[in-house]
Amino acid sequence: MDNNTNKIQTETAAVTPTEEENAPAKASADSAAPVVPDKEKLSDSDVTAHTAAMWKYNPVPESPEPYPESIFRSETAGSFSVTASAVRGKKHKHDGSNRDDSFAFEIADDILIAAVSDGAGSKPFSRIGAKVSCEAVIKYSKIRLEAIKRDFPQFRKDLGGALNSSGFGAVCSRIAGMLRDSCAEAFASVEAALEKRVDDPAFEAAVGRKPELKDFSCTLLVTVIIPVETENGREYLTASVQLGDGMIAAIDENAEQNPLIILGDADSGSFAGETEFITSEQFRNPESLMSRTKIRRGKLTSLMMMTDGVADDYYPNNPQLLRLALDLKLNGIMPLDSGDTSETAEEIAVPKPVSYPWVNDGDVLYALQYSKNVLSETGLTLEELWKNKALQKKASLEGFGIVHEKNAAEMLNIWLDNYVERGSFDDRTLLLVNILNF
Repeated sequence: MDNNTNKIQTETAAVTPTEEENAPAKASADSAAPVVPDKEKLSDSDVTAHTAAMWKYNPVPESPEPYPESIFRSETAGSFSVTASAVRGKKHKHDGSNRDDSFAFEIADDILIAAVSDGAGSKPFSRIGAKVSCEAVIKYSKIRLEAIKRDFPQFRKDLGGALNSSGFGAVCSRIAGMLRDSCAEAFASVEAALEKRVDDPAFEAAVGRKPELKDFSCTLLVTVIIPVETENGREYLTASVQLGDGMIAAIDENAEQNPLIILGDADSGSFAGETEFITSEQFRNPESLMSRTKIRRGKLTSLMMMTDGVADDYYPNNPQLLRLALDLKLNGIMPLDSGDTSETAEEIAVPKPVSYPWVNDGDVLYALQYSKNVLSETGLTLEELWKNKALQKKASLEGFGIVHEKNAAEMLNIWLDNYVERGSFDDRTLLLVNILNF
């Protein structure tokens, strides 16, 4: 814990679990908290603070292949600075179950390949499916990209040419095919994971039967980013495929309008709140995968890939993922724009960062800033705060003199594990790409 982390004992008013949708469990009849009279109803911030303190911590259970509380990683190479983290959700900690999300990425020859996966919380070995899927995508895509570069010796020039040119279309078609085939490789890796463990007594004992393919169910989001030179200067070819929920979004900081570009479509199942997984039969259909593959070329300053544990907290994603980007800026995870701005912040009062108890240790509180609090107290619109770079700096942790002595990946890990949103308790995974040479 760094020097700016305060240990605070917080007293809050009593509230019944039914007053807050993300209360982790209902109390028994003998221990139920008293009902608060109408005149004593708590504010939204009071309820959030109270329910944040209700979550209990139980360690990762003894189980076949237990996964750590969180994973985080960062790398800077070529045109990219990538920061990623996956953390165990509040409900998983409360119930004493594993983290199920995973991610993987690699930068090679100034090309980024990234994958994010959400293991199905209701499936006992989905964490394994998520991990092997991401790893399979990276390994396979690297090999296929080398083949594409051999077949198209000027593939970057082709990708930077006219959008209606034959060269551009041919290379894009191969990249799209690579993405779709990488999903098939991910599925094959899940099948191999099952085959490896199906006769393992530990796995059979964990579920009281032999493991099945559905026990490894997970979503999959894949993105490839390739810098290219065009007649309009440096642009980025972004190709993505999405199976299941979560979200992929790009941002162009320099766009005069509409800086947010949604690059994926969250799949839903037959019922509300249901999603599809890579083990779903529909993903054996090439046409289904084609409709989920998106290709875009244009200016780009950052890109975000996330599981629904983050995406659902910023809904509707368009435009609320701009609020996510602001939160990352305010908390020192994305760089604040230091460029000139016509907007000022001298006369605008901003709220202080706030802290809530960390689920793992209720005495530990990390100061975090929330753009929604800034918007609420200043009366600004999301678009106005997005454009006011001076106000962003003033409202940031840096602006309040709070510096967590951590690198970007560690800070992302802390933020994901500690930000509080009503109704939010799932695993959270976010992979953030900052473009260095835009």
